[in-house]
Amino acid sequence: MFPTIHYVSKMENPTVEICGVNGAYYKGFLRDIHDEEVTVAFENDWTPPRQVLFSNVRMPPEGTDDFGELQANDEVEVYSRSCEGEPCGWWSAKVQDAKGEFYVIEYVGWDNTYNEIVQKDRLRPKNRNPPLTNDAFTKATISVPQDLRTYSQNDQHHRELVKSSGVMSVHYDDKTESLIVIGKAAQSVKKAELLSEMHFRSLRTKIMLVQRTEEAALQLEVTKQQTESCMEEFVVSEDLMGLAIGAHGSNITDARNMPGVKRIDLDEHTCTFRIYGDTEEAVQVARAKLEFIEDKFEVPRDLIGKVIGRNGRVIQEIVDKSGVVRIKIEGDNERGSTDNCSTVPFLFVGTKENISNAKVLLEYHVSHLKEVEQIRLEKLQIDEQLRSLGAVYIPGPYFPPPRERKGDRGYGSDFSEDSTSSRGGNRGGRRGRGSRGGRYNNDRYGMHKIFT
Repeated sequence: MFPTIHYVSKMENPTVEICGVNGAYYKGFLRDIHDEEVTVAFENDWTPPRQVLFSNVRMPPEGTDDFGELQANDEVEVYSRSCEGEPCGWWSAKVQDAKGEFYVIEYVGWDNTYNEIVQKDRLRPKNRNPPLTNDAFTKATISVPQDLRTYSQNDQHHRELVKSSGVMSVHYDDKTESLIVIGKAAQSVKKAELLSEMHFRSLRTKIMLVQRTEEAALQLEVTKQQTESCMEEFVVSEDLMGLAIGAHGSNITDARNMPGVKRIDLDEHTCTFRIYGDTEEAVQVARAKLEFIEDKFEVPRDLIGKVIGRNGRVIQEIVDKSGVVRIKIEGDNERGSTDNCSTVPFLFVGTKENISNAKVLLEYHVSHLKEVEQIRLEKLQIDEQLRSLGAVYIPGPYFPPPRERKGDRGYGSDFSEDSTSSRGGNRGGRRGRGSRGGRYNNDRYGMHKIFT
């Protein structure tokens, strides 16, 4: 198999053909012009650039892709190589015979043992262009600014300068850190020099655009990878955004630094969070830290005092253990409720996990209070029956518990807040505990209290 042949048109003619030691001509490019030699580089860099005599360099033929039918004894050139691994070049030959699209050719200067049958696409008419001469070209050297030297090493970046000026080639030379401009006419070279400053400005603009394009492409690739991974989207109420973000952004920063979290985007206009992560678990953990909500729990009105506790101790313990930000007790004037409403809503603010914990604690405590109240009522009925029979109930030791032990009980104690109120009011001129609890058990709840 032989490589595809590309013929050079008049519009694009920076190439030359260099004669090798075997007599074949190989495609190359002019790099510099000297007194008796030219510096050339070879196609695909199959051998390093070198200086060769003008007599060994010629211009390629123009428009040889359609040259009609060939006849016997026609002088041609064959695109071939002498052995595998060697680049292809143009070898002088003659046509011996033609059979349709196939031709029997004889290589000039080689015996008949090298004759072969080739297809027409590997042939062209003999190139009759003369060798190059020193006076056939004009050269100019243009110094390149330091910030453009790396970018200028690619010859493709100077195509517009070549096209606009009409020169043959523009090549960056590492040794002189300059552009070597080569043209057939002095006027075209002068045009290139005239356009050089504008050309350099154009290169700077292209460099900036290329950098921005690469940055945008990188960002696009990262975004695609993150989008294709696990993602969660949720909305936080506007009045809770401060809690979700945290003081000076501390909460959202902590969430972004969590293992497995790639990125967290926040749309402040819609209060929407988007979390991208490696795994669903990592995304859910970050969401649990950021998603603050409000939720209600209805507490029976007659148990409000006991749920809150003396000086708010019980409800404060629930806040501390659950981790909620705050618990707000709504008053009737806030809800627009009537006097006969049997429950009072407790409004929780916190993460879903915190609120779930607070509900568990509050549900347990309310259930406990209801059970204790039921037992108390049953005891009152028994006491009443005993009195009707003329008997008196004598309580056992530590019932109710001694005053010094009451402070040690948690929110599960049914005697910690209103035991004296159930036994008949004030003693020694002091206000009883039932009265203190009553401040939370107001039938109208015109005020509310917040525990944090």
